Amino acid sequence: METMAEYEEKRRFDETPEPEGAGAEADVDPLTAPTGDSFVIQQHYATRLHHDVRLEMLNGDTPVLVSWAVPKGLPRQRGERHLAIRTEDHPFEYGTFEGTIPEGNYGAGEVRIFDHGTYETVGRTDDRLTFRLDGDRLAGTYHLIKTGMEDDREQWLALLSEDHRPEPDEKPPLRPMLATLAERAFDNSAWSFEPKWDGIRALAMCDVETTLVSRNGNRVTAGYPELQALHDRLVAVDAILDGEIVAFEDGRPSFQRLQGRMHVRDSRRLEQLVRSTPVVFMAFDLLYLDGVDLTGEPFTERRRRLEETVVASDHLQLSPVVAGSGEALYEAARDQSLEGIIAKRNSSVYETGKRSRSWLKIKVILDADVVIVGWSEGEGRRSGGIGSLVMAVYEGHRLRYVGNVGTGFDRAGLEDAAERLSALATSDAPFDAKTIRSNRELRGAHWAEPSLVAHIEHRELTAAGKLRAPAFKGFRDDKDPRECTFDQLTPAELP
Repeated sequence: METMAEYEEKRRFDETPEPEGAGAEADVDPLTAPTGDSFVIQQHYATRLHHDVRLEMLNGDTPVLVSWAVPKGLPRQRGERHLAIRTEDHPFEYGTFEGTIPEGNYGAGEVRIFDHGTYETVGRTDDRLTFRLDGDRLAGTYHLIKTGMEDDREQWLALLSEDHRPEPDEKPPLRPMLATLAERAFDNSAWSFEPKWDGIRALAMCDVETTLVSRNGNRVTAGYPELQALHDRLVAVDAILDGEIVAFEDGRPSFQRLQGRMHVRDSRRLEQLVRSTPVVFMAFDLLYLDGVDLTGEPFTERRRRLEETVVASDHLQLSPVVAGSGEALYEAARDQSLEGIIAKRNSSVYETGKRSRSWLKIKVILDADVVIVGWSEGEGRRSGGIGSLVMAVYEGHRLRYVGNVGTGFDRAGLEDAAERLSALATSDAPFDAKTIRSNRELRGAHWAEPSLVAHIEHRELTAAGKLRAPAFKGFRDDKDPRECTFDQLTPAELP
């Protein structure tokens, strides 16, 4: 039997993992060839992202995959008209191919199966093929209409006639699940362990575009242009990812570097920052996929689906996970000066908006998010300006004093703090008179409304309830001050 000429001429099978297959010399006519009953759609990251739509047809007695490259994928709404470019027939064995086509080869890049299943031909004319798909992701009736030739390639248009997909589940609330502080690392086969990333928590809503939502519900997509196409890196119709926006310095997460990105929205300045301080979305959970709410599924199932969905890139990475061995990961985190690790119970569901004991954070570097409620004047070089910031956390409905922080600032940081605090100045003290009298550093302090959250590193929580040797790392706008509570400073018992 003769080989498929154009398909095989373009490929070096000693270099590419694509199947050689066998077939006839000439491609079939999709408007007249006998049809099979299977289809596959492959998501192909070549020079640019596109979908390869392949329908089984017969070339004589040989099944082949008649193929179209569809840059925008098959339409999801009626009225949309997507370009589809007829490509060479592929061997039937290509229908199960996923993998990496090496650089230097035709179509170099990642290939993933977006959908597969059965199809039936509904009708054909001289220039139109109408077919019904029944796949894992897509179910509907589509038209492929031949419109002419360009650059020796047949040009077609893809249209959706009817969408047969079931009604999607309601999307879960966009509030992330939170971890409880634990005192030390542990090993347990019923748990999985991940690095703790020192960044900004965010949920990524992905469909035909990407929307990033911070933990307090603010949309922050505009501040991170390099993350605005995360949806293109997902094998999905739609999805909601949970993760962390991270900036790196010397291979390690740096909250201080990220601080310079948090509040910038000027497009020209952002262009510069994308080059000088690029960020990565570290994905670690999947809440919603292809119209299905996954929050009620166990963590291990959500993680499996996440790994199948994400195609990693420079700006989207999967947070690594280790099964059972928390102590070894903790030691590795300490050796690399990472913030710590997160432990997740394998059977745990996703508790939207709740701080849960099914997720535990074990810190290498102790840190805390605190409410800044004022400042004390400096001395020497800081005379007349800020010497230290007054830190508090909520204990029930009242604010509890946990110390002052005066280190970790550069000149720009002090100027930023002064500007923020001047806008929040108040004469109302956040503490009672006894607290102010018994803490000398509070006498003569200037007070501010409790709406500013700061990220602090420290050595320990003292018996008196203060943070020892605190150092300022940056302000954060993604956290509500009332989330800064005293119980978060004290570790929970291990499971």
